[in-house]
Amino acid sequence: MSYRATITEIQELAPAVTQLTVAVNESGFAFEPGQWVNFRFPEGVSRAYTIASAPERPDAVQLCVRLGSGKGGGALKNLKPGDAVTLDGPHGDFLLPSDDAPVVLMAGDVGIAPVRSIVLHMLAQHDPRKITVLYEPDQRHILYAGDFDPLARDGAITHQSGKIQTLIGRNLKILNGATKMAAGFEPFLDRVREVLAEIGIDGDLITESFGALP
Repeated sequence: MSYRATITEIQELAPAVTQLTVAVNESGFAFEPGQWVNFRFPEGVSRAYTIASAPERPDAVQLCVRLGSGKGGGALKNLKPGDAVTLDGPHGDFLLPSDDAPVVLMAGDVGIAPVRSIVLHMLAQHDPRKITVLYEPDQRHILYAGDFDPLARDGAITHQSGKIQTLIGRNLKILNGATKMAAGFEPFLDRVREVLAEIGIDGDLITESFGALP
């Protein structure tokens, strides 16, 4: 499905990382936390962008984007509030299973976007499962710290940042038997898989690939 939408805010989260807030102008748009949309720019360029906001606000969708060097990056630089765009979707199966296991969400760089959507949704729904977020930022630019840090201080979630190998090593007890989800660029996902295999962590890993490094 395609939905007409309007850019309402453009915010720089870190060097080369932008958050777009989009008002959907048509009814019926809904998504599951962890999904993405094909975002069509005014000039017709289309790119896949992950939804970083919770589905409780389908009329004000936040997209987290790493600026690339291609046509999509050029179109993004020209974008301004008030521009008319189109959202196609939603798409994707990076979806939280409906079970009782604690949840460990591993993210690299802008892979934190679908993780944020999942965490905000779980908290909005008063999901009783324990939530652990293990985040490897790019160049120490911790995206969405304004969301995750207060939640961690209040005890709503566990939030740790650093090299993913180190974070996995610190959380072996919770990883065993947990629902494990990881999102990020392929080199990050490869390291997650390798470390989990080396230490013999059981259970399947649900992944969302952002492709090769931009």
